[in-house]
Amino acid sequence: MLTTFSLVAGIFILINAILTGIFQKSAFGFLDQFQKGILTKEPDFSSIISPMYFVTIGFMLVTITAMRTVIAVYMKYYDEHNESPTVTAVWTGFIKYFFKAFIFSFPQYLLIAVGFVFCLFPGFYFMIVFAPFVFVIVNEELSFSESFSRCFDIIKENFWISLAIYLIAYIIFSISSSIVGFALGLLFGAGSYFTTKEWSTTAGIFMSIVNIVQYLFYIIFFVSVGLNYYNLVEAKDGTGLAKRLENLGGNINPNTNIEEQY
Repeated sequence: MLTTFSLVAGIFILINAILTGIFQKSAFGFLDQFQKGILTKEPDFSSIISPMYFVTIGFMLVTITAMRTVIAVYMKYYDEHNESPTVTAVWTGFIKYFFKAFIFSFPQYLLIAVGFVFCLFPGFYFMIVFAPFVFVIVNEELSFSESFSRCFDIIKENFWISLAIYLIAYIIFSISSSIVGFALGLLFGAGSYFTTKEWSTTAGIFMSIVNIVQYLFYIIFFVSVGLNYYNLVEAKDGTGLAKRLENLGGNINPNTNIEEQY
């Protein structure tokens, strides 16, 4: 999965890392003045909220949606064919669902943001409810309103167990990515400082490396979201093994309309 993920979503991760580095270099430009002793005025931290800031945030949402779509397409293919998909198969599915996933996810991002602004709990609640949103889009191919309602439908009576699963996965993701990202970022950042002698450049490279590592480890979290999605659907719809067990002893032939294969 890592190879396929890197090849399809890697371009988004790379561009996002570059934008993050450029923004961080600009935001921490005052450090270079401190270092050279030529600071002429107090640092204006309000300048951090610049057009580049919004570009970085916007492309971050694009990158997150792209990564989620790749993982959802990969797991859907594996579930249907019981084998790992090729890069071409994942790319085909990615092109089919990415734009729909991004457009459908944008109102979801706004709703989560509003939930955090007015009161923290609604924000966390919506994050848990909409965590499998892209899986619903990819696997069930519903309209926006149907996908929206489906997320609430499958999470019903399983909110707290889902919260526990996501929390554990997020802790593993955070610790792993932080340790590796910090070590690599410190290594590359130190190399940058001793060559450029600029703190802002060092900060930009450091954050870019950490950004890339965090996105790669993000697979841990969203795979857990995917597995929980399939479990929720199984519990809600009674598909797969649960449905076949219910038919035992009945007159329903589970092999009806299935040709014999030799």
